[in-house]
Amino acid sequence: MAVTRLKRKEAKNRSRTTKRVQDIKRLKMVVNIASPYKGISGIVLEDQ
Repeated sequence: MAVTRLKRKEAKNRSRTTKRVQDIKRLKMVVNIASPYKGISGIVLEDQ
């Protein structure tokens, strides 16, 4: 019976670590948004 419990624990740990790694990768991902005014002046202008 202890073997079954260890296998269950191993499966749970494996699924938790894969989820954790996926979350870390998702949170570290940086999305660069292009400036809408980049072609006009090279600087982001407020209300123009």
